[in-house]
Amino acid sequence: MTDVWTGLWVIPLVGFLGYTSHRASLCTVRAVSCALRERRFELLVAFGRTVLWAMVLIIPAMAFRPESLGEARGIGPLWSGLVGGFVFGLGAALNRGCSFSTLQRLADRDWRMLTTLGGIFIGSSFCHGLVHRFPVSGQTVGAAALATWMWPVTAGLAVWIVWEGFRLWKRRESWRHVMRDKPVDPAAAALILGLGAGLLYLGFGPWTYLNTLQRTAGSLVSGATLPSLLELVLVPAIVGGMAISAHQRGTWRVRKPWAGWPVNLSGGIFMGLGGAIIPGGNDTLLLRLIPSLAPHSLGTYAALLLGVVVGLMGRRRMGTQ
Repeated sequence: MTDVWTGLWVIPLVGFLGYTSHRASLCTVRAVSCALRERRFELLVAFGRTVLWAMVLIIPAMAFRPESLGEARGIGPLWSGLVGGFVFGLGAALNRGCSFSTLQRLADRDWRMLTTLGGIFIGSSFCHGLVHRFPVSGQTVGAAALATWMWPVTAGLAVWIVWEGFRLWKRRESWRHVMRDKPVDPAAAALILGLGAGLLYLGFGPWTYLNTLQRTAGSLVSGATLPSLLELVLVPAIVGGMAISAHQRGTWRVRKPWAGWPVNLSGGIFMGLGGAIIPGGNDTLLLRLIPSLAPHSLGTYAALLLGVVVGLMGRRRMGTQ
């Protein structure tokens, strides 16, 4: 019965987060490509704002109600995070889309993304088998360790909220686009996604669709516990929110089915391998691990961005941009 009541608010929330991410066209690969080719950094900055808005809810909870989050689990040894992030970034560049945009393009009826998801499942299954045989211990940050610098971080967040809130108020016209056919201002999308992810983390748990897919793969390989029914239901909920946005924007159209699917499958396999090592993908890093100050999360995300850069440069050299 508890899952039923939880689902009444979690499912609409996840659907709206999917709607907003599609409306803003958020994608790490696109953000890196814009930075490399056009020297435009607003999408990368938007991801940073998303992290800060998530921290607005998560950091005080870690300080005052650590039992609500348990331990802020880290990624494991630094080397594993760097390797996993780099491999995931390579796969995302090969796929031409990160974990966010894979579902966004699927909502646009780009059926090749089904092969990407299949590749993620294959890569995760393979890597979970290795991790099961050669386990890597994770690291944690407890409330006692956070106490030494929690107040400066909280004070800094408070100052940032005032500054960012004033800036958003001056650009409040862009908020009218959230429920229209126009793209959402990345700064406005960052606020919605960050606070929404923080609320989801505090009220439900550290859910991302990529982790759900990886845990499902791990349960088949190593006998780990399957995700709950509600966690599984949230996957079509986030895709559904994106599909509504795609329909409103006119991008919900049939594209060339399956053309180039081997490349997407290969990219998905790399994303699955890297995501199982981290564990997670760019969505998990931005919406859960970095906001909860998990060890090595920033370094892992930097390695992921480097992997995207190397992958995009490789595609450019091969003439397959």
